[in-house]
Amino acid sequence: MQRRIPVYFWFPVLGCIAGGTFFMNVAPVADQFMELFGVGYAGLSLFISSLYWAHSIFQMPGGLVVDRLGVMHALLICLVVMAAANLIPFIAPENFTLAIAMKLVLGSITGAFFLVMIKIIKILTPPVHVARMQGMHGAAFCLGNLIPYLYLPLAGTYGWAASYLSSVLYCVLIGLCMFSLPLDRLRETKNSATLAQVLEAVKSISTSRIFWLLGCSHGFFFGTINTLGNWLPSILTDLSTNSTPEEWAIATGGMLFIGTLGRIFGADIIGRLTRWKIITRFLLVVGLSYWILAFCGNPVAYFSLCLVLALLCGLTFAAIFTLLIDLAVPAYVSASMGFMNMLANGVNILLVLVWGVLREYTGSFSYGLVVSGGCALLVWYWARKQDDPEKGWSGKKDQRA
Repeated sequence: MQRRIPVYFWFPVLGCIAGGTFFMNVAPVADQFMELFGVGYAGLSLFISSLYWAHSIFQMPGGLVVDRLGVMHALLICLVVMAAANLIPFIAPENFTLAIAMKLVLGSITGAFFLVMIKIIKILTPPVHVARMQGMHGAAFCLGNLIPYLYLPLAGTYGWAASYLSSVLYCVLIGLCMFSLPLDRLRETKNSATLAQVLEAVKSISTSRIFWLLGCSHGFFFGTINTLGNWLPSILTDLSTNSTPEEWAIATGGMLFIGTLGRIFGADIIGRLTRWKIITRFLLVVGLSYWILAFCGNPVAYFSLCLVLALLCGLTFAAIFTLLIDLAVPAYVSASMGFMNMLANGVNILLVLVWGVLREYTGSFSYGLVVSGGCALLVWYWARKQDDPEKGWSGKKDQRA
């Protein structure tokens, strides 16, 4: 008898692939959106980053909503709102304000949507497979990032419309597949914590120096892959002659795929180096690589270094998340993860904005890379001044044993 793939594996993977496309379905047809709205790189930066702003801000509140409503109700609401946010722009496709408003709505609801996927993994996955599924969760998001580069260019001049419609189709597909979930196991009890307890936990998490460092570091790792995913076609177009961003779409998809592989196999390097050393050393490499890219004028060399960056940044995923889970108070692991992700998304947003705005007003992406590299090195220096938190956690673990 043929064995079926368990629902706790394929459903969160499908959900995260869909979510990943929401974050990268503009860049492959960036020129079309700029022409549609009548804006330049600064306007496009605002359009792209609006989703990230909302996603970042509403991630922690979204977790509270999911806890209160339960998985199934929250998932259904997320799918309806996400589909509507991608259909409403067709009322006036060229209306830049409406398009941004819908990106803000989409971003705010994706914060809850990804937490729903995490909760499904936590509830349905056997404990022995949870760590692997978290890695697949991150890899599926990266896979979703690169998929739009494969099909949007095929839509030709209607790529901007395909960007919206494909997101709606994903929502419909997930809605149909959700009936395969074991509904009885997803009927959870509501969060019983009092408001005072929640506020005290939020205060403790938001003032933790290590959580700030992990969030900022993850922002440069996750943000590097995401920002390159958004701007690499335009950068390579600037560096080469007689080419368009659409012609570099497949190459950028390949870069995102390398980042996906890094997330899948990142756990393999833990043990050879401590997680804190992986984070700090790779952060140094990212900062220095930004400066190298700023002065690189050869598109082949530029793209090759971007492949290396994507791999290294992907490899940090397991180190970041497993260290955070170990350091967080068990009752508030989700809240700690939400806070870290909020900081990481903030860094990612700033990278997207800085690169696009400085390209608009200086005519080159190099200035944005120089600024970003300096900021990454400042975070690296701050991290180097701290004690290795993994050693402190190991000592506490030994005491508990």
